[in-house]
Parts: sequence; structure tokens; C-alpha cells
Amino acid sequence: MANIAKQSLQDKDIRNLKPSDKRYKKAVGNPKELYIFVYPSGQKTFSIKINDKYTKLKEFREGIYSVAEARKEAIQFLKEFEKCKDIRLLKNGNDKYKFKNLFILYIDQKQKKCLSDSYVKKIIQIVEKYLMPSLGNLDVKNIKYSDLLSIFNAIYNPNNPYTSRLETIHRLINHVQGIFRIALKDRYIDFDPSDGLKDNFASSKRFQNNHNIDTRYPALIQSEDLKEFIQDLKQDNRMEKQTKRALYLQILSINRPFNTASVKWANIDFEKQIWTIPANETKTKIAHEIPLTKTMIKVLKEQFLFSGEISDFVFPAQTIQGHINRDSIGKAIKNLGGKNKWHKRASSHGFRATFRTICSQHKAELLKLNISEEVIESVLAHKELNQIKFSYEREKATIIQKRKLLQWYDDYLNNLEFLGI
Repeated sequence: MANIAKQSLQDKDIRNLKPSDKRYKKAVGNPKELYIFVYPSGQKTFSIKINDKYTKLKEFREGIYSVAEARKEAIQFLKEFEKCKDIRLLKNGNDKYKFKNLFILYIDQKQKKCLSDSYVKKIIQIVEKYLMPSLGNLDVKNIKYSDLLSIFNAIYNPNNPYTSRLETIHRLINHVQGIFRIALKDRYIDFDPSDGLKDNFASSKRFQNNHNIDTRYPALIQSEDLKEFIQDLKQDNRMEKQTKRALYLQILSINRPFNTASVKWANIDFEKQIWTIPANETKTKIAHEIPLTKTMIKVLKEQFLFSGEISDFVFPAQTIQGHINRDSIGKAIKNLGGKNKWHKRASSHGFRATFRTICSQHKAELLKLNISEEVIESVLAHKELNQIKFSYEREKATIIQKRKLLQWYDDYLNNLEFLGI
């Protein structure tokens, strides 16, 4: 608590202080650190003394800024000093606790948790887009629940069920709470103003159920549609050849799009006919081996003539170092056939669903080849949900079984006139 001084000036005492030729000070008291400076001009300004240094508060103005208000502000100032012990932060409006500066600390801690660069980049992008314009320069102590609610209400888009932004809102609230948690643990704030925000918005799942929205990736599951798509792909002369080869490889390998876009030549073994995705590049964080089928090898050898001697990446970016963006494959599908023919009917990730559905439709045939559900799941690189089983089962299928399955799928697609890359 602030110290009590023997002298305790009131408004009338301050009013009666006369200016002199030189500036002088007088103790106001209660707290003892509170002083008033009287200037030759007649101006009277309150200051607080900490560590033998004076920090200016405000000018005494009867009826506007009184002794009582100066005392209240001085006591609060002293309390804040006890928390942070840094007078510079208090004088500069607590820059350390500005939303944008706490966000930097929050991101720094995220990176220490070994999260992927792409994931951290996404956090930065959505926070900078939706929150920084309104909150960036604010001290978190001055951010109110109603301020946050207004921001999230503006983001919410209930009139278009397919772009409600509810997932974005819930992610942002998580990040906001993480930022405020830093200030809470420093005891800089006494409560989290974002507490309870999620209760104002439906969960994405409930919203989607209420609007009968199928959130699965668009996927081709009818052989007639798949054949027509392949024919359009073969006949398209506008698509860049590298992008076309990446799309072929995506369809054949049934990878996650990022793994196709970012594949390196170092991970392609033509002699053993295996493509290895390192653990740190997979969603499951377990290394994934893909047996190369005849058509995959054909695609990769053609691409090697284009990029094998100039880049570490199979599909290098054209303008900067690195690989093509995973969205390049999706955009190619959207533009295929003209007039958005395949838009919302097919997608790069959806070809994983295409593969899974075709396998289910031909389960009897696959069982005759000794291809089980475990082999299919292994090719898709799905993580085992049963944690005990995941801890002990290190391999769902052999490379021979996976090679047999992927070559069967390769043959199935070629029977739909897949060749002719």
C-alpha cells in the first residue's frame, strides 16, 4: 500500500500556492510520493517521486483534475510500479504490454514449441489481418470485452453459410486468450477480457449441421466423372507442364497436397522405386514411404529433365527459391475445362477421397489380392486413433503390400485412359 504522509494538502491549499520567480515543489501527501510543482507562469502540475526521480502526472485544474484524482492516479501508479519495477514502462504507456508486443512474445513461444513454420505463419497472418488494426497499439489493460466482441461480430459472416468465418473466429479467440494469459501471469491485468467470447458464437460443427453443409473436400467418385476429368487434363494445353505433372503425381500418389508440392529429389529413390517423406514433413510426424508405380516413375523422369539439374525441389517455384505452392494444384483443377467446370466437384486433397472410395467399392477384388483395410490406411498415411495401438504397432503394411495396392490403383486409372501425360 502507498505510504501516508504527515502533510495532506487539499484543493484549497493547492489553489492558495503562489507562483515564484523559479519553479518550486511542495509535498501533497497521501501518498507521500505525491508532489505538486508550481511554475512561474502559475501552472501547477502533480508529479510522483520514485527512486529520486519525478514522473509528471497532470496539471491541477479545479473541478477537472483535483487533488483527489491526482491521489487516485498516484496510488494506481505505485501499484503498477510494484508489479513491473520498471519506471520506463509506466512512463511510456507500458509498451511491453501493448497487444502487438505481447503478440511478438506469444509467437516467439509458439516457435519454441517446434511448431511448423507454415502453421506459425498462418497465426501471424490472421492476427495481423483481423486484430492488429484495432488492437495492435492498445495496452491490454485498456482492451474491453465489448471491444473484442465488436471485432468478432464484424468478422462473423452468417449470411453466407460457406464463409461464416466461425473457424477463424474460434482460432483468433484462442490466440487472443494466449496473449492475455501472458499479462495475467505477470499480474499486469487481473482478468482476461476475452473470457466467455466463444459462448457468443456457435461451433463450426453446429453451424454446419444447421445449414446442411458438407465440409468434406470435393472429390470425384464416379468412374465416368473421373474419366472425363482425366481426358480434360490430357487435352489441356494452357496448363503449365510442370503444374500438370504435379497434378498427375498428386492423383497417383494420393498424398496431402503440400507433400506433393514440396517433394525433393533427394527423397526420390529411382533405384528402389520409393519416395520417402521425412517425419518432420508429414502430418502424423512419422516418416511415410510411397512405392513408385510405373506411371509415377514416368511423370518424375519427365520432370527430372525439367528441374533435376537446377533445383533441389522436384517442382521448383518459377520466381523465387523454393517449391511451388500447394494451392497451385488446386488452382489448376479450378481452371481445368473452362467456366469453373470442375470447381466444387474436384480438389487436390479430394483425390485422397477418390482413392479411398474406389478402394471401398472394389473391396472384394482387393481382398483377393490380400489388400486389407490396414494397407489402404497405411497408403493414406493416416494416424492410428487408438493410442495404445499407435504406441505398439509400428507398421500397418509392408512396402510390398503398399506397392501392390498403388500399382492396382495405377492400372485402374490407366484403364480410364490415364496415360498420355
